This record gives sequence, C-alpha cells and structure tokens, in this order.
Amino acid sequence: MNLVIIGAGGLAREIYDLAIICNVNNSDFKIKGFLSDDLTNIESLGYPKILSTTQDYQIEDGDVFFCAIGNVFQRKKIVERILDKGGKFINLIHPSANLSPSVKLGIGVGIKSFCVISSDVSIGDFSFLQSSVIMGHDAKIESYCQINSFVFFAGYANVGQCVTINAGSRLIQNVVIEDDAVVGMGSVVLSKVKKGTTVFGVPARRLST
Repeated sequence: MNLVIIGAGGLAREIYDLAIICNVNNSDFKIKGFLSDDLTNIESLGYPKILSTTQDYQIEDGDVFFCAIGNVFQRKKIVERILDKGGKFINLIHPSANLSPSVKLGIGVGIKSFCVISSDVSIGDFSFLQSSVIMGHDAKIESYCQINSFVFFAGYANVGQCVTINAGSRLIQNVVIEDDAVVGMGSVVLSKVKKGTTVFGVPARRLST
C-alpha cells in the first residue's frame, strides 16, 4: 500500500511521524507523499513531495489515504471529495495507545501516543485524538471530530459530529456535546453543549457572539 497524507501543514507533519512509528513493525505501506490545496514549504523541511491538489489527484492502484486536516469542516469536505473518487482510508494508532478490546473504531481514525480508551467506547469515522486523551467506558465520539491533548471523557459522555474539543478539557459523565460545537482549552463541561456553539471556562459557558 502507498499512503497518501491529505494536508501539508503542522498536523500533516505529525501524521507523517505517526505513520512512520505505526509502520515500524508493520511494513504494509510506504508513505507516498502529500496532497495540498495550499502553498506549502513542507518539502523544504525534508518531508516527501506534494503529489497534487485534492481536486486534481488521480488515485492509483495501491493508494490508501489518511486526512491530516485539523479544521473539522474542511476535513469533512476533503474526505468526501476523496471518497467520491473511490479513495480508501486507513486508521493510524500509535503503539503506546491502550485500547480496550471492546472499542469500536470507524475508518480514517487517528489515535496518538498514550491515549487510554476504555470499555465499549465508540469513535466515529475520520476522528482524530491527539496524545494523552483518556476516555471512560461507553463514551462516544461521532465522525469528523478533533480531540486535542489531555482531554478527559467520563463514562457515557457523548460527542456529536464535527466537534472540536481543545486541550485539557474535561467532560463529566453522561454529558452531551452536539454537532459542530467547540469546547475551549481547559474547560470543564458540566451540561449539554448545543449545536454550533462555542463554550469556554470552568464551568464551561457559551461565548457570546
């Protein structure tokens, strides 16, 4: 398999490193390069080449993809573009991550180092967990979410689609975060976060617009 990383920014460089680590004991794929719709200097930093834009890239036999775009709405748009072309996505799970055997993972999921994912957790398609995320039993994340480092989910916490939870946040048991919401860094979420809103603080409160 030839891994094509979608994106060429900071997260893409992290995914490149993650892919190398994941491949140390598994030579099923090699890293082919990046797709980018923006000007970038990633090649000058010593990384593989930009192959094409996501619009123009022609999928070849053996290609598999991972989306390394941090903005969840842009991620969804670009992933759907590649899926429409017939692209296939893989998961990248750091070997230090501790996943219960009962965890349910979608496709295109990324989990970085030192995450602990407990019994019967569900993580939807194209969601990404940065390092040291802890998820209690029966927590659920829907598709296209970005969960940043040191976030804690108590049991049965439920997160909708296209949600961004920033570093150091805490979610109490049974709390619900609806689609398209954002949780600010270091927040403690004690009650439902409504669709499309941004909350911040201890306890987390909706920011005025």
